[in-house]
Order: sequence, then structure tokens, then C-alpha cells
Amino acid sequence: MSEKIYSELQHLPGLPLTKTTRLGHVQFFHFGKAHITNASGLILDVGAWTLEVACHWQLEEAGTVAIRFEDAGIPRDTQALADPTFDPLVPGSNLRDRKLQELVRHQREHLQVQQVAATPDGDIIITFANQQVLHIRPSQGVLETTAYFWRFFSNTGTQEALSFGPNGVERA
Repeated sequence: MSEKIYSELQHLPGLPLTKTTRLGHVQFFHFGKAHITNASGLILDVGAWTLEVACHWQLEEAGTVAIRFEDAGIPRDTQALADPTFDPLVPGSNLRDRKLQELVRHQREHLQVQQVAATPDGDIIITFANQQVLHIRPSQGVLETTAYFWRFFSNTGTQEALSFGPNGVERA
């Protein structure tokens, strides 16, 4: 079904999840490898393709939720005493950041995309070679301050991009 609705997502099978980054509550999943130069002239290591997610998502292992969108509200070290200065928006400060860093660092060889499926409602299911599954689910909740629920784009200069938001599918 996703081949007809979101044909751009068919670039993912065979690519590994190589990096995750975050800006505020928006999560970025990077697939493959590419380098871009930012406005300051710095060369950044990014994915050949990036999935930017501003809605509910979760990663499952063996049918159990391992990492959730909501984990951003939990301090990185859940065993420590409550920290009144905890700010979930600071990169690396929350449980979600820690779990994603560990996932990519320790399982890189197993995080190759095997299959991608999608629904007309914008839900995406990405299955990895180790049977972990990333579910992107705008139907479960979205960030109110965003123009789209998720966006998929190339960092290799092809200018190919796809987004899904309140107005449905938009292509660049």
C-alpha cells in the first residue's frame, strides 16, 4: 500500500538507521550516510534520508514497547533523585535520548530497514532486520505547533521531500 501512497519511502529498504537527533520534541531518524555543509561552513554527518517526526511514535522489540515518544519527559537517569533543574528539551537529558543513543551505538549492524508500510492516514511502519519496528502514528497524537506531522527528505541533493500534515500529503 505505501508504494502507491508514499513512493518516496521506498528509498529506505536496505539502508541502516545510522543516527538519531532531536530539536525540542521533534525527533529525527537518519538513514544511510551523507554529509552536508551548513550555513556556517561546518560539515555535518547526516543520513542520506531523514525522517523528521512531530507526532506520536514508538519503537518496539519483540512486540514490547522499548522507546516511546513520551520518554522525553523522563530524566535520563531514572534511578537518580528528582532534579528540579531537569529540562527535557536539553539534548541528551532525557530517557528517550539515552535509549536512542544506545540503540544506534550498540545495534547499528542490526538496524537495516527491511520493510516499510504506510496508511492513507499517515501512519508509517518501518521494520528492521532484527525485527524491531518503528511506528510513526499521527493518529495517536501530534505536536500542536507544527505544520506537518512527519517529513521525509533527502540530504543528497536530490531535493526530494514528502510531508504529511493536517492537509494530507505534500511533495516538494
